[in-house]
Amino acid sequence: MTIEAAFRHELALGRIGIEPKIKAPTFKQAADDFLVWSKAEHAGQPTTYQRYYFSCQSLKKYFGAVKVDRINKKTVEDFIVWRSAQTSRKTKDSIKRETVNHELTLLKAVFNRLVDAKILRDNPARKVKQLKANERNFHVITHAEEKLYLLAAPQPLSDVAILILETGMRCGEVYRIRRQDVSQTKGFLQVVKGKTASSIRQVHLSERAQAVLRYRAEKFAGENLFPQNDIDGNKPTDTLDKKHRATIRNLKMNFRLYDARHTFASRAVENGIDLLVLASILGHSDLKMVMRYAHPSETFKADAIKKMEIGRKAKAV
Repeated sequence: MTIEAAFRHELALGRIGIEPKIKAPTFKQAADDFLVWSKAEHAGQPTTYQRYYFSCQSLKKYFGAVKVDRINKKTVEDFIVWRSAQTSRKTKDSIKRETVNHELTLLKAVFNRLVDAKILRDNPARKVKQLKANERNFHVITHAEEKLYLLAAPQPLSDVAILILETGMRCGEVYRIRRQDVSQTKGFLQVVKGKTASSIRQVHLSERAQAVLRYRAEKFAGENLFPQNDIDGNKPTDTLDKKHRATIRNLKMNFRLYDARHTFASRAVENGIDLLVLASILGHSDLKMVMRYAHPSETFKADAIKKMEIGRKAKAV
């Protein structure tokens, strides 16, 4: 037997440290495989899977039938340029850099699985840098705006907005409130699913929040207090963005429903709530995230300086 033949024989038996190359799938096949894995892996975090699912759509649209071993760093950078020029189907505005960065992160995750499976040797997206994020615009809803908005908003949008303004909960957390999660006698509800471990928490309720939940518990017999289309027995609501956009358009206002959470955080700080306590209320694990949510008003900051001045003068006497 020749050396060449012996080598081939050993290779066939898997005795040489060189593994036969696995046939590369198309990107669509790889992405679909990733989503199947993600659905099982994040069974307790449906929002994570949904985020991956929607991010995958643009990736599959661009890479589609391209074999994964034909994708390189330049190809990924070309995708970023292409994606950044797209517009949102909902708002007709340019795609946000944050969205593109989410999709790049997902792309890296898909390729990492291919590397782990030894289909690829390297992750072609590994050294591709994310776009520099734009400053996010947050709007703290004034009390006058809140009053007009709640009068104009249809149900269940009005009740959702009240609960976010009163508790600081995320939109999805409110949508998924079930009858068994609420303790009216003790004045709190339990968030049983969330993005992180810190999201699983007790949410203490104001009188206004309790009144909303009591009304909805009496209105619906099923387990979901915010069923889709406000029809008893339906699954939990997925989104109210369309109703929200229609409402603010009619009022000539411009803020996101999620800004009600920022408004809660800002009002909490202005009322003297400790930042560590606020982090726990919001379901955050550290103060860095809280600082992104709390936006004290200019009047509050000016008053704080005045109080410091008064205190300094009092000590100087």
